[in-house]
Amino acid sequence: MVALLGGVLGTSYFKAAAPGRIRIDAEGLTAEAVGYLRAVYREGLAEFAYRAGLPGKVEPVIEHRRPARACTASVVPDGAPLVPIGGGKDSVVSVESLRAAGVDPVQFAVNPNVVIRRVAEASGLPLVEARRTIDPALLELNARGARNGHVPVTAMNSLIAIAQARLLGLGPVVMSNESSASDPTLDWHGEAVNHQWSKSLEAERMLAAVLEPQAGIAGAYFSLLRPFTELRIARAFAKTDRYDASIVSCNRAFRMGAGDPGWCGDCDKCRFVFLALSAVMPPDRLIAIIGTDMFADETQLPGYRALMGLDAHKPFECVGEEAECTVAASLASRHPHWAASVVLRALHAEIPGLAQGSPALEAQVFGEAPAEPLPSPYSEARYALV
Repeated sequence: MVALLGGVLGTSYFKAAAPGRIRIDAEGLTAEAVGYLRAVYREGLAEFAYRAGLPGKVEPVIEHRRPARACTASVVPDGAPLVPIGGGKDSVVSVESLRAAGVDPVQFAVNPNVVIRRVAEASGLPLVEARRTIDPALLELNARGARNGHVPVTAMNSLIAIAQARLLGLGPVVMSNESSASDPTLDWHGEAVNHQWSKSLEAERMLAAVLEPQAGIAGAYFSLLRPFTELRIARAFAKTDRYDASIVSCNRAFRMGAGDPGWCGDCDKCRFVFLALSAVMPPDRLIAIIGTDMFADETQLPGYRALMGLDAHKPFECVGEEAECTVAASLASRHPHWAASVVLRALHAEIPGLAQGSPALEAQVFGEAPAEPLPSPYSEARYALV
């Protein structure tokens, strides 16, 4: 597992120069693992390539001089599941869904901050922490102008979690990635670029498949929430107020490095979470969670237009599909408080029939997307709240 993890962590260092060749001297990687790495570099760095102005997706030649044999037998890990948490609503829904199905998970985080610890504490379940540090030489190169950009962080943290689960003798790693994560951000030269690729169903299937030949384990990695949209998950989150004072999904606040980060109320992630929750919970509760009424701020309108597909492409951020953003706005419009807001009034003027909505589109958004079947008790947990 560590050999494969090292290859994926290499994306952070590769992007400084984006060379055409990667040489792997470490032992332990199977041919299947090298194939997985090719996909991680090509698709996981697609946003980086696009924003860095490269001619296309990166496809370095991977030279592997000391390949390992594939495992010919596999085991299915049992024991308590390990659930990576990020301080937001999705992993909360996974944790509470498992608990509702009679399974007490162990929570997990890489480099947790005060928000993640606060959410973990609100659950009353144990939290396992791991540390990852960046080589200072890379930070120096970035300061001197080396290329920088988005990397497949979910692939990295997933492999750290899988290795951690094996070390502790736990069961599967249970992710909280939703169907919306498979939706591309934009089309580039006829190919999809997805900010959330390493959260997508494609990436989940590829990682789960490579674990058998590489590490001899099966059924060790899956997403509990895969069939569901962000909006359906938001509806499940609204069923409990246990975490209202704890969660923060604002990535900008996390990047600020504040000692106790909160919602900034002025970024794409805050806008999307506010929109999704506005469709499923009362205004006073939502405003108390976020700390501001974002629909009352006219400067937020361009960001909401982008979320709903009225701009060039949706933001490079972990946000829902344009269809579910439209449904969320439609549902919110049926509440008098939101309907009178400056943002929704402007959207009503631009999108005829927004308040009336579309029953067919709502059924689609609250329906289910393809997902891998899960064994018991995880199959029961998947539907426990959602």
